[in-house]
Amino acid sequence: MPDLSYRTVEEEAIAAECILEGNRAGGVIPRLLDLLGTQRRNLQNLSALVSFNFLAAGLFFATQIKIANVIGKERFGLLAYGIALGMYAQTIVRYGMNRTLVRDLVHYPNRFAELVTASRLLRGVLLGLVVAGLLIWKLLWHPADLTWAVVAVVVAYSLKSLDLQPVYDAWNCMARHAAYNMVQRGLYFVLVWVVILAAPQHLTLIWIGAVLLITQAFCLFLQQRWASERMECSWNRSQRNIAVAELFKNNVWIWLATVGCLSFGTLNQVLLKYYCGPGELGTYAASWQIIAAAMLLVGQVGRVGNPATARVTRPENNGCKRKSFLLKYSCVMAVTALPVVIPSVFFPAWIMRNFFRPEYASSAAVLRVLGLYLMVFSLGFVASQYVVSARMEKTYFSSVVLGGCLSLILCVILVPRLSGLGAALALLIAHSASIALYFVAMIKDVRKQR
Repeated sequence: MPDLSYRTVEEEAIAAECILEGNRAGGVIPRLLDLLGTQRRNLQNLSALVSFNFLAAGLFFATQIKIANVIGKERFGLLAYGIALGMYAQTIVRYGMNRTLVRDLVHYPNRFAELVTASRLLRGVLLGLVVAGLLIWKLLWHPADLTWAVVAVVVAYSLKSLDLQPVYDAWNCMARHAAYNMVQRGLYFVLVWVVILAAPQHLTLIWIGAVLLITQAFCLFLQQRWASERMECSWNRSQRNIAVAELFKNNVWIWLATVGCLSFGTLNQVLLKYYCGPGELGTYAASWQIIAAAMLLVGQVGRVGNPATARVTRPENNGCKRKSFLLKYSCVMAVTALPVVIPSVFFPAWIMRNFFRPEYASSAAVLRVLGLYLMVFSLGFVASQYVVSARMEKTYFSSVVLGGCLSLILCVILVPRLSGLGAALALLIAHSASIALYFVAMIKDVRKQR
């Protein structure tokens, strides 16, 4: 089944190319209609992704704002702290395969089931180690901020690392995957809003953590069951062990780079809590919810572009084809981000005043900086996908390390002085530096293609 799905995607790309070549003498409109016909599957995926995730982003935004207003900035800061730790755990368990598995499945379709099963095994082992380490930290050192509610949030985010998004993307079944995610988010929203509407005084962090954990486990069950029914595992244990070892070896640089990426959006939150306390982190997190909802939409549009980026980086595609694709892709990502960037940059005080309690009003300056960051992020998404697809792992790693070191230095300097605004500035400057390096590497690679 995966091979057939892969060939369908490949045939669509070949058909589109043939039509472009065969109709160069024809009119613009006929060529456009033919191209839209060949890209019907991608357009359907994009439509479903945007529809599902626009709804999900709206519900997420409304729910997180309500949670922030109900529980107050101190406890909301602890929730943000748990999410930050969960992002570290999730990134460790994924071992970079969220960035490379689509590429590998597209480049080696004959090894589809082998690679997917090996990735499952490797992530399962890493998940066990992470959860064990978290429990040891909780039970032996008893840190005051690592409550059982925070532990539940961390484990829930760790479970997301077992997500099969790369598999569904390679199959071109993004709409189905988006539907499963919508089920998870829908259940989460319903269970949280029931408490908010019926008894808001009982909305606690432990309830939020438990709901996250249960709904994420259910979503994974749906994903794994459907995918497992469509793969044939006819290879033996020795092949499996070789595949696991291969993934472990080949993803080291990307894994280190993805951990380093947390020096941008996650480490600054951990350091903000360390220097200024959970209340200040809660104020920062209020602005971050708006940007996070927009990043969800940007990321889903990027999902459609990721398999296409993997195909365009094959050796047979020359520099002109790559350049044309990257320019169009960058424009699409920028347009996707603009509806949130513009109000965040020009009207942050109005947004914070009308959507949040007065205790969050000081976060307006933070929102303006994060709005600029969203535009940088949307363009950097394209460059980072290209660098990974072109197998420039060491370049990707070096860029992230340099940006991560800069982020750490800026956080230490700016956060104690400017609090949340310092954390936002550190994020913007450091990630912009890394993205600039991605672009330099991408442009050089495109130019040398004949």
